[in-house]
Amino acid sequence: MSIEPTAIASIECADLTRGVDAYLDGEFDARERAEVDAHLARCPACRTLVETQGRVRAALRASLREAMSPPATAGRAPAALRARIEASIARERRPVWRRLVSPLPLGALAACAAGALLVVTTHGGDDAMVVDAVRSHHRGLPLEVMAASVGEASIPAWFAGKLDFHPSPPPFHGDGVHVLGARLSNLRELPAAYIRYALPHGQAGLFIVDDPRRTFAPGGREVQVGPQVLRVVNARGYNVAVWRENEIVYSLVSDLDEAALFELVRTAQASR
Repeated sequence: MSIEPTAIASIECADLTRGVDAYLDGEFDARERAEVDAHLARCPACRTLVETQGRVRAALRASLREAMSPPATAGRAPAALRARIEASIARERRPVWRRLVSPLPLGALAACAAGALLVVTTHGGDDAMVVDAVRSHHRGLPLEVMAASVGEASIPAWFAGKLDFHPSPPPFHGDGVHVLGARLSNLRELPAAYIRYALPHGQAGLFIVDDPRRTFAPGGREVQVGPQVLRVVNARGYNVAVWRENEIVYSLVSDLDEAALFELVRTAQASR
């Protein structure tokens, strides 16, 4: 099933609340800034939030300038410390909106052919949450915690106390596959853990939600990958694989083709 690009919703209040600092820091590109500006024009609550946050930041900058400028006695950090901090910031800084769409090598595609059995039946369903997943991943909002800073193994623990469930991300493996970082998100009314992965060519985003009421019922095709049954939906050029483990739903958004996406899911199964 394909979802037209026009179905992708504009930015929502929850997105702006989490991304207000990035917006004020100028981290959004021209398209994203225009989208936020359009939202602010019709949302007084978010407009007040941005204006208030902007005033607080301006006051803080003014206070810092006063404290650190001559002849203030606050002093400056040692040159060696400043150099280490600047080098660390440079290493962490990455283009927020970068998207690479090259396919995986042919060898990887061939390897996954034996692990996936397609069931070609198309099923109806509500793809609203898939649309939200694609929209959020495509927007590429800044991550709140970086794996380079805390370690990949610490990413699940970062969500502790921030969600009403404990997200347990699948252990995806492969050359060049690693966790970049994570942030809080939401798919419609469901709070979500979002984890972004670097791939050999491109990126993938995994949303994890607790769905005991089974409100997440995507359409698309049913695909058997090893013991796991996936729902596969194509939306705005992304392939989305959705599967359920009891009350927990995983939604993996990627610009990989279907064969490479199935192989990525299969590597996680082999590690469980």
